[in-house]
Amino acid sequence: MTVLMRFSGGFGGGAVLNARNFLTESDAFTQAQEAAFFASIRLRNGTYKTTDHHRLDDLNRLVIDEWRKLGSKPSQIMDVGVSSGISSVEWADALTCAGIEATILATDLCMRGSLVRLLPGYEVLLDRDGKVLQHIVANRPVRWYLNGPRDFLKGTGFVVAALNTLAGVLLPLTNMREGRKDVLLVNPHARDDARLTFAEDDILAPNAAHLRGRFNAIRVSNLLNHGYFNEAQLRGAVGNLRDRLVGAGSFLIVNRTLANGTNHGTLFRLNGANRFETVAKLREGSEIESIVLSA
Repeated sequence: MTVLMRFSGGFGGGAVLNARNFLTESDAFTQAQEAAFFASIRLRNGTYKTTDHHRLDDLNRLVIDEWRKLGSKPSQIMDVGVSSGISSVEWADALTCAGIEATILATDLCMRGSLVRLLPGYEVLLDRDGKVLQHIVANRPVRWYLNGPRDFLKGTGFVVAALNTLAGVLLPLTNMREGRKDVLLVNPHARDDARLTFAEDDILAPNAAHLRGRFNAIRVSNLLNHGYFNEAQLRGAVGNLRDRLVGAGSFLIVNRTLANGTNHGTLFRLNGANRFETVAKLREGSEIESIVLSA
């Protein structure tokens, strides 16, 4: 990824989204531009807000078919790790088409940012802790992170380091309440959909009271895997998610999309003993199935 990305001036074509464009241009950008924008946002925990349309269509079909067989119509759903939220919109659409009217709480570790002007022609996108997620210099998005020594060999590392230093100096001197713009980092269709609400969430942290015993179904896609968490953390996350379900007969869906685009997920149901049972699998099923079943 280059540090300074080209911006065409008028929006469309080869234009690259920065956080301001994303806030103001709404439907004027393409799916490819949206995906590139989210892929450029690296969070402070090292993950990216990657996204893709229709990524979970086959998983949606599997889950809905199984719910039809069981006569289940979950009305309160949580979608965890939603990135841009487009998959939540598509799930809501699929549920509505199947006659399942549900409200979905879509969550991610970072759902909101703040756009702050530091100098003429220079803005930054900040996370909730005030850390830079993106520099915007003369309409050009610039990443905050370094890709190792090779960045300095190309000269781009000096630009990134200089901007990080400049932001560190200017931010304490800036009254961020004046001219600060809040940015909901989700797809425009998602943020305008009445079936969806959004919240920031850390599934490793203790559950807030308003989340406990609330949901008929919870979906977690591309988050609970051995690449992100160790076994103890995975068991803790599964325990937290179980505590958010209403009890026997509620569902947990755990999925991972591999690099080749295939989904591998498992639909679990909570039994009367408060233990998960496998209802159905998509391809090889969830890689943490044994952890879920033994939690």
